[in-house]
Amino acid sequence: MLRRKIYTKIRRRAHRYYSIVLLAMIILFNGCMSHKGDLTFNTPSGEKFNISGNIYLPEIIETESARASLTTLTDFSNFKIKAGEVTSQADKSGNYSLSEVPFSDSLIIEAVSNKIALLRRVTADELCYSDLSSLQIDVNTTAEALIYQQGLLLKKDLTPADIRAREYADGIASLTTAIKLAMQLPKASISKTTLDLPAVTSAAKQVALNCIARDSILKDANTVLRHAFLREDLDLVKMYISPSFSNDWDSTSNWSDVVNYFETLFSKNDFVSLTWEILETELLENNKARIRTKVSAVVKETKTDEIVTNKTWTFDAYWQLEGTIWKLYRNMPYRDTHPTQVDADLRWGEIALAHAELQAAVNSENIASLSYRISDSFRNAFDGNSTKNELILVATTRFNNMDVKISQYTIENIKFNGNESAEVTCSGRVKVVNIVQGKDIDSGTVFAKVIWIKENGVWKIYRDLPYKFTHPLTIN
Repeated sequence: MLRRKIYTKIRRRAHRYYSIVLLAMIILFNGCMSHKGDLTFNTPSGEKFNISGNIYLPEIIETESARASLTTLTDFSNFKIKAGEVTSQADKSGNYSLSEVPFSDSLIIEAVSNKIALLRRVTADELCYSDLSSLQIDVNTTAEALIYQQGLLLKKDLTPADIRAREYADGIASLTTAIKLAMQLPKASISKTTLDLPAVTSAAKQVALNCIARDSILKDANTVLRHAFLREDLDLVKMYISPSFSNDWDSTSNWSDVVNYFETLFSKNDFVSLTWEILETELLENNKARIRTKVSAVVKETKTDEIVTNKTWTFDAYWQLEGTIWKLYRNMPYRDTHPTQVDADLRWGEIALAHAELQAAVNSENIASLSYRISDSFRNAFDGNSTKNELILVATTRFNNMDVKISQYTIENIKFNGNESAEVTCSGRVKVVNIVQGKDIDSGTVFAKVIWIKENGVWKIYRDLPYKFTHPLTIN
């Protein structure tokens, strides 16, 4: 007992120390963000790439012929193309090709002809995972590359998503206008290229100043939240969940419910594993962001080592900047009955709530609650004897002769057929102990597609619920 107390004290101290470290990370990530952020990955050392594409320039420019005039270019053969130390020449149609370009996480392709200069940024992600055979260089790519370059000068590694966020559209439009106007000026008024004019550089700098490298900061915030769960650090969970938190599919979800849920979870269970993957980021106005997130969790009960959760959720989490910290303020599933699929709505939540009531009814051996969620017309295609009365009889007998040790239900997917019918792909497991024999009976994991219907405003099970130990484990 003394050893256990000493271990508990050491563990708490370790948790407090880890909290201090994570809090330092929070200040660093949300305050003074370093150049690389959390977007770096192992550099493909020595790897080289072949890049090709075309120059697209329909804008009117001031020509440099003997009789200067405003027109559009039809011959691009004077454009020199450069990427790092690799150079080539565009053909008359504007097509270009660059061979053996070394990897760089800050690669810019330049296309220059006398006073006209165009740019295109090629991200590390594009180099490694995208088609490099048709990279177009135009005024829009030039504007984004200029903003990126200005961001580097300001020690901000702006991602394409940062720059393309809707709230910066007006600033980017002003920049592209400045570039187009610069191309109409005579060569005599341009000392270097059109991109070196103060009207162009100042417009690019202004957009960069308005941008925050939110993508990398949000990845860091997600990483810290994941570690908070793994380390069972309730204080950090409280910090990273917004006081205004809610779920579209569960009207009872709020900050207090999240905190109470994880306080109970941490006291009785441990995470075996927890993966937290960002699939997609959309930056929104007013310091908000939608992050499509995939989370897989395996949780075991501390006393018995029983796996009580083994589940994967994919969801669109909404974050917002509150003070200096990004906090999750909408749509994070945390209960077993919360949706595992994206775009869940109120109907999803209603069925999830019904599942929660069924699980509670089985755990508490409450026949009335169980009966309430079963349709009077209930049938099973795989068992001709299945009726509501027979199901209730089996449940009553089981409750009288057995004690429920584990009762789990997980919704994998819901397909709605109109507003009052749904096919619920789910899995479940029941483990009981026979009171007389003192023997455990485990159903194993059962997979099924259960049909629900809405009767008089109440979602009820209508077809194909396996409820006997003799029913098949997989029902399509």
